[in-house]
Amino acid sequence: MVTTSLLSLVLLALAGVLLDSHRREWADAREETDPAERRFARSRTLRRWTATASIAVVGGLIALWPVTPREPWWVVVYMAALVLLAGLIFVLGVWDAWASSVRFRAESRRRVAEHTQTLVRLLEDHRGERDKPSQETESARA
Repeated sequence: MVTTSLLSLVLLALAGVLLDSHRREWADAREETDPAERRFARSRTLRRWTATASIAVVGGLIALWPVTPREPWWVVVYMAALVLLAGLIFVLGVWDAWASSVRFRAESRRRVAEHTQTLVRLLEDHRGERDKPSQETESARA
């Protein structure tokens, strides 16, 4: 009984801390000027809020175990709810990791393209400056 109560309280406290963290991230993301970045932050926050709320419900269900009737039907419903919520938390976690990796890979590709363009421009400027003095010396010789 003490173990279930302690586990329940830990999960509920964890959910509270995570919800506060996600709320702060969303408050920062709302000030973003890029609409695509704001859309991504909104969907990420909704996924994380859903997963965190599911953790809180699992914590609440664990707290209810001592008062759950021991009839087979109630135990099956109770266990099915725990398994479904655990599966939902897992799927949301995988989805969030996948979406974040796709987003960060695209951002990385964009930065590499920008840096490549900058390097090409600098190289062309350098070549132009290097060739310029040689043209002036040739005209001076003639």
